[in-house]
Amino acid sequence: MPKTLEELREKIEDEVPYVDVKPYSHNIIGLLLSQIAKEHGRAEANKAIEDFGLEELGWSKREEPAE
Repeated sequence: MPKTLEELREKIEDEVPYVDVKPYSHNIIGLLLSQIAKEHGRAEANKAIEDFGLEELGWSKREEPAE
């Protein structure tokens, strides 16, 4: 699985056209967003959701957890 933020974002970009076309694209994007949030912060995951238009495909941004 990709490691850098750039690689994770590239993989999301590759999968977006296949949401609701290929059977696992939605799951793959969800896993990639989770990995971004875990390794690079929720703000980066939210940025990916915005940058790739994922809200229109069913994802929603999450707030940073209160400390």
